[in-house]
Amino acid sequence: MYKIAMINFDMSTRGGSQQVLTNMVHSLEGDYEFHVISLISENPEWAYSFSEGVACETILPCKARIRETIRRGKRKLNRYLKENRIDLVFYVGAYAGLCAGWMARGQKCKKVFCDHGALMNQWGELPARMMRTAGSRFSHRTVVLTKQSEEAYYEKFHYKKGRVLTIYNWIDDEIRKNAGEYDTESRRLITAGRFSHEKGYDLLLLVAQALMEKTTDWEWDIYGEGDMFDEIQEKVREMGLEKHLHLLGGTDRMSQCYRGHALYVMTSYREGLPLVLLEAKTNHLPIVSFDIVSGPAEIVTDGEDGILIPPYETEKMAEEIAGLLANKERRVKMAGKSENRVELFEKGRILEKWQGLIRELLY
Repeated sequence: MYKIAMINFDMSTRGGSQQVLTNMVHSLEGDYEFHVISLISENPEWAYSFSEGVACETILPCKARIRETIRRGKRKLNRYLKENRIDLVFYVGAYAGLCAGWMARGQKCKKVFCDHGALMNQWGELPARMMRTAGSRFSHRTVVLTKQSEEAYYEKFHYKKGRVLTIYNWIDDEIRKNAGEYDTESRRLITAGRFSHEKGYDLLLLVAQALMEKTTDWEWDIYGEGDMFDEIQEKVREMGLEKHLHLLGGTDRMSQCYRGHALYVMTSYREGLPLVLLEAKTNHLPIVSFDIVSGPAEIVTDGEDGILIPPYETEKMAEEIAGLLANKERRVKMAGKSENRVELFEKGRILEKWQGLIRELLY
C-alpha cells in the first residue's frame, strides 16, 4: 500500500486547509496508508481527530515562527519521511508549502502543493508571494481551488500545461445530513470563520453599523475563534452592537448551526474557495458576499441564489441585506435556487480528481 503524508502548518487550530486535509484522509484512508504531519502545534491538542490507522506526528510541539520551524524542524521532518518511506507528500496550505517544501526539497518522493488560498489575492505582498512560489516550485504538481487561480499560476510561472490543476473543495457528508429546510420567517444572519484579518470582521462591524440605520429587526450569529476574537468583541461593545451581534466562538457542530437563519453573509478580504459558502448553499441559505478576487463568483450566481457586492462596499452590503430581509418573497426564491452549481462540488466527483492525480504520480 502506498504511503502518503499530508502536511499542514498547524493541525491544532481550526481552518479551511485543516478541514480539507481531514476530509481527504477520512475519505481515502482505505486506499492508502496516511501520515498526517503538523509542523507546529500552537495548542496542546489537535483540533481534528483521525482513526487509529492514521499516523499523526507533530514536528515541533509548540508555537513557532516560519524561520524557527524550518531551522528546528528540518532534520526531524526529513527523518520521518525517510524512515516511514513516504511515497507522496501533500503540502496543504501556503505556510506548509513554504516550510515543508524548503525543508524536504531533497526528498525523492513525489510532492504536491495544495494552495488553499489564491495566488493573486496577495501577489503584491512579498511574504505571501514567496510562500506560494516556494510551495509550487518545490513540488511536482500544484493544486488550486479555482479556475482563476489556475490561470494565474500559468501566467506568473510559465509552467507547462498539466503542472497546475483545479480541484474544488467538496460539500461534506455531515453538512448534507444535517441540512435543514429554509426558515422563511427568520431574521437571523450567520457568518463563520477564523477571527483573523483576512476574514474581514472589521468590515462586518461596519456592515452591522450601517444595517442598524436601516432596520433593527435582525440578529447576527458569528461562529469562530482566533487571535482577533477579543479585539472584535471589544469593538462590538464600543459600537453598541451587543444586542444584534452574537460572537459564539468555535464549535465542532457547525453542520447544525445553519438552521434557522435567513442569510449567510461573508465579508472576507480574500478567500480561496470558501467551504462556508458551499455549506450555506446546502442549507438553502441565500448568500450575500463581497465579490473578491477568488471564490464567491465560482459558487454564487449573482441575483439568483445570492448577491455579490463590489469588494468592501460596506454600505452597499448593508443596503442589500436590509432589502432581502424586507422581501420575503425574494429570499424564498433565492433559497429555492440554492442547488445551482452544487453538482460541481459533489464529493464523488471531487474524489475522482484526487484519485486521478495520485494515480498519475504513483502508478
